[in-house]
Amino acid sequence: METKRTKIEFASNEGRTESSAVSETPKEVREVDGLPESEQIPGDEDLAKLDETTLLQVYWKYINMLQILCKDVIRVGNLKEGGKEICVDPGYKPEAPCLVYSFGINHLFDFDRDVVERFGCDVHCFDPSMKNETKRLSEHIWFYRWGLGGKNEINSKQWNMKTLDTIRRELGHTNRTIDLLKIDIEGDEWNAIPQMISSGALDDVRQISMETHFSAEHANQGDYWGNLPPHKQLSSLRQLYDFGYRTFMRERNMWSHAMWHGIKGFITNVNEISMIKPKR
Repeated sequence: METKRTKIEFASNEGRTESSAVSETPKEVREVDGLPESEQIPGDEDLAKLDETTLLQVYWKYINMLQILCKDVIRVGNLKEGGKEICVDPGYKPEAPCLVYSFGINHLFDFDRDVVERFGCDVHCFDPSMKNETKRLSEHIWFYRWGLGGKNEINSKQWNMKTLDTIRRELGHTNRTIDLLKIDIEGDEWNAIPQMISSGALDDVRQISMETHFSAEHANQGDYWGNLPPHKQLSSLRQLYDFGYRTFMRERNMWSHAMWHGIKGFITNVNEISMIKPKR
């Protein structure tokens, strides 16, 4: 049953509202006591009633809030395109024999090679848009011409899309913890997230580094990322929070900055977030 939420208080896009919840010296990783209801994403019923400008304000406020402290954050991979921020505090740092899933490659394997060099993990890379054949690339890196989606299908682009639980089962990883899940799949994250949660595929995933693509690919047009309207996208993002994931880092993709109807100034609707799931 969905938890009833109060209406969110919208912040100006001039900047984020700083939380004052942290007043003590943090331990290794310390949650900022969760988010007050006024700062959480509303429930599905309330989201469906909001116009697109308000939904964009909800996203912008939420995506700029850090929800947990990771003391040791490192950049893995390229400093520009393709690199990700990873928490390496005790309990979250990948240690061999670790397992990493990397969705969205676009011919850039810098992140995946760096994971192997730093941590000695097995890295399984996925990208249905590439022409490369499925094969083992090195001792610790495998490539698959598969995409991550909300269902198993051959989509309109003739890409082979699979759910995370199907992939884990086919690769024999149902009983292995995924230390890091990297997702950069151009809006398909919104379709994949609810299925990953409901299937149990995220139950033992320690951290997620994901590029979020909100609303439409082009400002003020209806070409929605993932072919889902903004209120459905926000619902998927909220489900990650409800499932226990907390954001410790966010990074704006400046290539996506634009002016939107009803919003003063520029904002970025494509943003990187990195999350960990604290043990309860």
